[in-house]
Amino acid sequence: MQLLSSYNMLSLLTPPQGAEFVALIPGAILTLIALLFIIVDVFHRKGSSRDYQAYFAAIGLGLTAASCWYLWGSGLERPAFFGMLYFDRFSLFFSGLVSISGALAVLCSPAVLRSNQMERGEYYLLVLFSVIGMIFMVAAADLLTLFIAFEVMSIPLYVVAAFLRKDERSAEAGMKYFVLGAFSAAIMLYGIALIYGATGTTNLEYIAQNLEFLADGGTEHGGYGLVMVGVLLIFSGFAFKAAAVPFHLWAPDVYTGSPTPAVGFMATAVKAVAFAALVRVFVIAFPAEVLRGGFFGWGWIDVAYVLAIASMVLGNLVAVTQTSVKRMLAYYGIAHAGYLLVGFVAANSHPSFFLHNDAILFSLIAYTFALVGTFGVLSYFGRRGQAVETYEDLGSLGLKYPKMGLIMSICVLSLAGVPPTAGFLGKFYIFRTGVDVGLQTGEMALIVMVIVGVLTSVVGAYYYLKVLVYMYMKPAIREIEPLHNPGTKWATMICAILTIYIGLFPAKAIDICREAVMDMQGVPAAVQATIDRGEIELERRMEQWE
Repeated sequence: MQLLSSYNMLSLLTPPQGAEFVALIPGAILTLIALLFIIVDVFHRKGSSRDYQAYFAAIGLGLTAASCWYLWGSGLERPAFFGMLYFDRFSLFFSGLVSISGALAVLCSPAVLRSNQMERGEYYLLVLFSVIGMIFMVAAADLLTLFIAFEVMSIPLYVVAAFLRKDERSAEAGMKYFVLGAFSAAIMLYGIALIYGATGTTNLEYIAQNLEFLADGGTEHGGYGLVMVGVLLIFSGFAFKAAAVPFHLWAPDVYTGSPTPAVGFMATAVKAVAFAALVRVFVIAFPAEVLRGGFFGWGWIDVAYVLAIASMVLGNLVAVTQTSVKRMLAYYGIAHAGYLLVGFVAANSHPSFFLHNDAILFSLIAYTFALVGTFGVLSYFGRRGQAVETYEDLGSLGLKYPKMGLIMSICVLSLAGVPPTAGFLGKFYIFRTGVDVGLQTGEMALIVMVIVGVLTSVVGAYYYLKVLVYMYMKPAIREIEPLHNPGTKWATMICAILTIYIGLFPAKAIDICREAVMDMQGVPAAVQATIDRGEIELERRMEQWE
């Protein structure tokens, strides 16, 4: 058996067919919207309000999300464009989720930008281009496609982080995010180069095939060692975007200095695509049963296990000590990366549990609406020089502004994991996955990981309930003048309503997450067998319900 080179790979794939261009529809729609936005911005009348640009961008992102819903029943059985892009429900799910996150964030932005005297159309354009990169990143079937989309997503975000250039903290946030982000991207690219050097290809499916050949040669094979190092470097790139320990150092400063609405988008959409790419790349290209080793004999699963526990512990414990609400949310984001890694470890420790990845998707839905809603409320009180930044600044705001206080309460309770919110079900789903897999496999390490997650969640409830205490039980230390903006009100209201609705009626969201996981293309035969059994079980249950 010989390694399949990139040349051989291309020779085995047929030229692009007309049907393959459907894979470009979500990204093409948003690209067209971005180009139209440039034209609209050119003809903007100087001195007039730019609120309409936020609505224009939100409508474009909404159309992109609607196209994902419309194309839900479509799909391609093989990668499009010479093995570069997948078109399946897995990619459509994440494309729709990041588009919704972006739309809600831009609706909250006009008043904040105007207050900081930085009301410019480039802000919305940067968000659009970043979402375009995300759409192609979650659909990537090749490591080179993945990296290019990774950079298309990241570079606009570096600029967005530093967009409030008159604020020293924003400049610091952009610089730190850029330097550390560029460094992590370089590490990931070096890992891709090592994978190519060892396997002769960057296509995910062909990497997996060639790894079987290297594994047959034993760990003494030189290529096997390159692969292991390359896998770790690629994993570190995803861990950086997810803000998992020890790649989390950028998060607190970036959250603090960036425009508040943009933080909600960055914290949710970037984390979503990081985990989407993590699941797709590691399930398809680096099967855990092939790359064995480590403490428990799980290979790269060991690394994810350690990072999960470290992120949950450090994120929650440090969040308790924070006085800034945005920094507290940053450290919770680190802890949430740990919770998602719990589901990732449990679901991918063996091919039989692959369908449990739907817990990650459901948790990301809950996290997106709760966090974007939280930052949306902070944006509402984000007037320059009077912004709500500390717990003390929240004093009596829930009583003075009952509608925004109610929205903030719902979103905060969801982040804390309090029923009947979507956040509670998201954490419960993740922890149940870890317990189920641990009991079925007899791996007590998984049970220990869940116990750590539950205990740290209790710690997290403390600092979120602290927000409510200050909003309703503490006196105001100064007068807060809100930034009245209908877009912010509508966006935060949508987040709160969906947070409660999904918490009370989660069946539809769970079905969407399960369908997205079951339709992920390119998975190994062992995983496909698990998917087939899941489809049979789903059909049997539907017959019983009927």
